[in-house]
Amino acid sequence: MALSDQFSGDGPFRMVGLMSGTSLDGLDMCMVEFRKIVKKQPKKPTRNSWTYRLLASETVPYKGSPWAEELPRAYTATGDALDAISRAYATWVNEVAKAFIENSGWTPDALASHGHTVLHQPDKGITRQIGNDALLANGIGMPVVCDFRNADVKRGGQGAPLVPAVDALLFADYAICLNLGGFSNASWQSDGQRFAGDLGPVNILLNPLAQKVGEPYDNRGLRAANGRIHHGLLEAFKTIPFYQKAFPKSLGREWADQHFLHHLKDLSVDDALATCTEHSAWAISHALKGLPAGKVLVTGGGLYNDHLMHRIQVLSNRQLIVPDDQVIQCKEALSFAMLGLLRLRDEVNILASVTGGERDASDGVIHIG
Repeated sequence: MALSDQFSGDGPFRMVGLMSGTSLDGLDMCMVEFRKIVKKQPKKPTRNSWTYRLLASETVPYKGSPWAEELPRAYTATGDALDAISRAYATWVNEVAKAFIENSGWTPDALASHGHTVLHQPDKGITRQIGNDALLANGIGMPVVCDFRNADVKRGGQGAPLVPAVDALLFADYAICLNLGGFSNASWQSDGQRFAGDLGPVNILLNPLAQKVGEPYDNRGLRAANGRIHHGLLEAFKTIPFYQKAFPKSLGREWADQHFLHHLKDLSVDDALATCTEHSAWAISHALKGLPAGKVLVTGGGLYNDHLMHRIQVLSNRQLIVPDDQVIQCKEALSFAMLGLLRLRDEVNILASVTGGERDASDGVIHIG
């Protein structure tokens, strides 16, 4: 039986989703059940076409593991050295995922993994996520979908963001879906099409600054709130060419390193956090002003930064909706689970209107565990 036949129909389908983001917090894992909506319920109108039910979730922190040091090294590794890191990471993810599945008490139909991005330069036709090797499926006993970005980049797209394809299916009742991770990104519907893009830096700047004083992140944004904003830098950051580019557009760690790090070195940690947090809020509100009116669903780890959320609210004057904690923690892992399911159904999971690629596609490499 072809995989597309095995995963046809309306469900339920149980999927495991894995996500490791630029914030370097850890590996997010979730077990989620999807069902296709066959008949709309008039008592509860919705524009969604699928439902989801989170069955289990877990984040395995990198702190305290060898990957706290190995992943940063991967950003500068090349050739055989990078390939070796990728294989080792795939083996580790495989072991962690198998333990998660066993402890969850559920039997999934398939697994989907994003891998960990170490290089993203789509304008040069390059994106690399480590951990997408066949080793990922070793002994896992089900189909494994990974490497979602490369094919779109080869078609001239950004290879990002990918989650908006899922927003259109699961979260269509919100005007905008805003995620606050390493970078902020948003997706929205306009004229019957889904659009999206990265907006600016968030935790990719804030977390390393907090770590300079021995803290994993700026807890609730208290350091930023007590710091002094360097207004000269704030105005200079607004002139970065990325903010004048039209959507679709995406960001990578290299961009953040190039435009921010050397400017911040003479500031105290609190002042640097204050300046970067204000810039993050500005970048988000600046983008939101040009997007459709309506409710904004906010997810991602940056949501726990009270000072950042307050500044976004003040600058954008938008209604920000916060979901339950489990969705906040694992929306991206959940989304890659859905992207994997769509790939197994041979349905579109890459939107050209979002990535700028030459066409919609069903992307992802499938390994049989």
